[in-house]
Amino acid sequence: MNRNIKRIVALTIAATAFSAIVPATSLTLTTTAYASTGDLSSIKLKTSGGSTIKTYSDDNYKSKNEVDDDELKNNETYYAKTSSSKIKISVNGADSSNVRIFKGRTSSTKGVKTGSTIELSKGSTTVLTIRTYNDNPGTVKYSDDSYSSQYTIRVKCTASSSSDDEDDNKDVYLKSISLSEGDLSFSKNTSDYSVNVSGSVDEIKITAKPDCDSDEYDDYEVRIDGSIVDESDKFRKTVSLNKGKNDIKITVKNDGDKRTYTLNIYRGGSSNNSNSSDTPLPTKNIKTNQWVQVNGRWQYNDSMGNPVKNNWIRNYYLQSDGNMATGWLNYGSTWYYLGGDGAKKAGWQLVNGNWYYMDSEGRMQTGWIKDVSGKYYYLYSNGAMAYNTTIGGYRLGSNGAWIK
Repeated sequence: MNRNIKRIVALTIAATAFSAIVPATSLTLTTTAYASTGDLSSIKLKTSGGSTIKTYSDDNYKSKNEVDDDELKNNETYYAKTSSSKIKISVNGADSSNVRIFKGRTSSTKGVKTGSTIELSKGSTTVLTIRTYNDNPGTVKYSDDSYSSQYTIRVKCTASSSSDDEDDNKDVYLKSISLSEGDLSFSKNTSDYSVNVSGSVDEIKITAKPDCDSDEYDDYEVRIDGSIVDESDKFRKTVSLNKGKNDIKITVKNDGDKRTYTLNIYRGGSSNNSNSSDTPLPTKNIKTNQWVQVNGRWQYNDSMGNPVKNNWIRNYYLQSDGNMATGWLNYGSTWYYLGGDGAKKAGWQLVNGNWYYMDSEGRMQTGWIKDVSGKYYYLYSNGAMAYNTTIGGYRLGSNGAWIK
């Protein structure tokens, strides 16, 4: 924990609150609040596969020089080493929308938001600068000196220039795909879709919007059926349809990453059906785009009546067998808690006698968190709230709050 905690507590706190289940009747926890100074309480580096990257005070990378992620100081330089060519950075202590990360030090370099995939130069060292701002700076360049605090990390990538990256094409997505005809239940992690339309439909309007921060589309390229679409045409294209099966590709690219979605649109029947009438394929009473119970378990059928697997449907996760998950779920190296009803939970959750805290996206939190009244709580690496103990010299009471 940041050793300046006593000073931070005395400063003005700006907080964003949401409803949460409280771990004790005397507590009213909602979400993490941030000090107005802009100083960060922790900076974490991880490979795109989710492994933690250690930071050091010296480029000899010896254990005696290791620096905890909550001990990095403003205006200091640190060192890290990894064999992964792609990493991600997350921070605590400031609103993530007010933080930007710069790769290199050229004046025209644009900052990216925390959580973005950063590609390192293989076999060499990449200088990363993490800056906080009093407000959301929007698109900002390295030459802009209006930042509140700055942290520099020199990351050495030991991967060879010929090595393949294990996580290529996994960090760019579409936010939505919509059609003027037919039914499509979109999930950004699902790449293949089958859609039936009437035989009288000879063209279809397809809209494919990229999944990006704050609707900043400049760095994204979207193609529908080979043609580039952008914000000026609302990411929409009209595509002509032949009788039978139409295989339409949608690609989205950003910073070298590329993802392809495939639409199999059947006009008036499938490729193995000679029926060319204007009526869609018979559904044989199969329920589509809705929840169904199978052997007492909930599943979700897609537009073709097939169960969705290994994907989210809104706040619910469907497992490899198609059944809705409940309880704890590890997805993308992040823990989520799904209640008995399968819904992803946020806020404080009491599970098997321990209190856990999930952020607004349902992600389990660890380390120090702070409520809007200025109280600190510590969550172990497994997410459980600490109480009646001392952490880093700070004593926690029976309700988990730091006793000043």
